[in-house]
Amino acid sequence: MVPSFARGLSAVFNTGMPNVRIVDRDQEIFAPPGEPVLFAMWEARVNIMSVCGGNCSCGTCNVEVVEGHEHLDPPHEGEQYVLARIKRQGPNVRLSCQLMPRGDIAIRIRPEA
Repeated sequence: MVPSFARGLSAVFNTGMPNVRIVDRDQEIFAPPGEPVLFAMWEARVNIMSVCGGNCSCGTCNVEVVEGHEHLDPPHEGEQYVLARIKRQGPNVRLSCQLMPRGDIAIRIRPEA
């Protein structure tokens, strides 16, 4: 396991873990295998809201996947249900609590104006 202080230093450490580039924060973090991107962001001290604590029920942790769609599984039925109920819509909007990348991805936390 990579210590939390080393997260975001993927350019320096070759961990074999996927990188998550947060384009609107100019930040990059590690995404350990089997760990949702939401939890990786919390561990790296990235400020993102999740009212339900990452249980795929509130939709507040929604992000836009900008790059790396091929490294993500499609949304499951529970995620699709929550996504259909939130204000932010689009084919690239996903819940960060459900994203477990198999390769590098780029996301945007805040919607584009």
